[in-house]
Amino acid sequence: MARLHSQDGLLPMFDFTQSEPSSRNTVQLTREILAYLTDHPDARDTLDGITEWWFLEREIKRRLAEVKGALAELVAKGLVLEQRGKDTRIHYRVNKRKWGAIHSLLQTKDEGQQ
Repeated sequence: MARLHSQDGLLPMFDFTQSEPSSRNTVQLTREILAYLTDHPDARDTLDGITEWWFLEREIKRRLAEVKGALAELVAKGLVLEQRGKDTRIHYRVNKRKWGAIHSLLQTKDEGQQ
């Protein structure tokens, strides 16, 4: 059971699991807002700012891990090449020697989605 309460016990308990099914999205949003505020305790913004920037930052962080995993898989399969740039960061590019395999893979995926 996920409950939120203050360290000093002065705030009432909030049970995230007791929400109506129609408000599950609201429960997720309340968690994300609180997580952001925990990471940035001095943050404050308007509704538009919160929607545009706070959630964008959290989504980018989530996607970063997913993209990193996908790139690692593509590199392991030899479909994408990695090279350390002059800026010391790793740069990715298509492996042109695998062009045919990549094209076939994409075509197979496209056919499976139709």
